[in-house]
Amino acid sequence: MPYCPACKVALAPNAETCPLCNERSVESLVLQVHSSVSYADNVRNADEREKLSPAETRRMVFELLSVSFAIMLIATTGIDIMLFSGIAWSLFTGIILVLLWIFTAIPLVLWERPWLIYAVLGPSLVLAFFLWTLFIDSLSWFLFPGLPIVLMTEAAVLTSFVLIAIQKRRGLNAVGVILAASVFLSAGIDATVSLFLHGVVALTWSVIVLFSILPVAAFFFYLHYRVVNRASLRKIFRL
Repeated sequence: MPYCPACKVALAPNAETCPLCNERSVESLVLQVHSSVSYADNVRNADEREKLSPAETRRMVFELLSVSFAIMLIATTGIDIMLFSGIAWSLFTGIILVLLWIFTAIPLVLWERPWLIYAVLGPSLVLAFFLWTLFIDSLSWFLFPGLPIVLMTEAAVLTSFVLIAIQKRRGLNAVGVILAASVFLSAGIDATVSLFLHGVVALTWSVIVLFSILPVAAFFFYLHYRVVNRASLRKIFRL
């Protein structure tokens, strides 16, 4: 109930001033103070500043990966120099470390440009294999069968990526695509190695891979397009 701060008497419920001394009631003074105070339009939780955005998280992981691989590269090179008074086996570990850094760190930088990621990773794998064969003084292996196998591997990865990306609904079909691509990649590697060793294209071990993996890939396609899209696996298997 409103009251006068000067006369200390109770006032009518809607009275803003005292009828005895014309002093404003306590309630009206409080409302005046509240109405004069301005608040910020954008009020944010202070804890939100502690959280990293996805872009900041990727940047932090990129920096950690870069520092970690740099330390490993310097350490392996230094050990090689101390033990053998020069650079020997660290050439190969250096290739592996740099290649691993490219395949783990570069996608974080080019996260929103998947085609640019592949444009960087594809030549990097070919270059790494070329340096490997160069260091072991066996460039003949690079041209054949090495380069065809590397290119087939990249083609299988790219084809799988495109087939998965164009699917309107992704799920178990992605597993089927990857398994099917691995079957065709195995056949290509088998034929290339057979041609290199025996001078004739023949399929040997890849036939076993085909009969082992292709039915599994077909099963995943069946689950995705005929079962999962129509009913829940929890209901089917009573989970």
